Amino acid sequence: MVDSMADDGSLSLYEAVQLFYMALSAQDRFFEFWISATFAVIIACHLGSRTLTLGFSALMALLYTAFSINMLSRWLLAQGAVVKYRTEMLTLSGGDGRLELVDLSRSLTFGTLIIGTVVTLFFVWFTFKKR
Repeated sequence: MVDSMADDGSLSLYEAVQLFYMALSAQDRFFEFWISATFAVIIACHLGSRTLTLGFSALMALLYTAFSINMLSRWLLAQGAVVKYRTEMLTLSGGDGRLELVDLSRSLTFGTLIIGTVVTLFFVWFTFKKR
């Protein structure tokens, strides 16, 4: 029975659950890395506010934007895996799909990524303008 499942490429319930949680974990790691870098940019702007030039502020904003887009892209790739393995898991278990807390958490994290990036870029600009 196990060999026949391996031959047709389908997952077992155990595998689907494990992959679902691995994808969630990957999303969390991307978010944690992004939030650490975000606070580093904010602290660097705050501590270096007296010496920020327009060029340096623009470079910092450009690099932070590229970094945030990279992290958001990776987060969305992991989200695709979350949805895929969630669907597989629920199909195999016959579940009703009630994972509202997971959905709420993913939505809030996505919103934090977007809003946090915009606010951080505003802070970089504000810090330069206030020096």
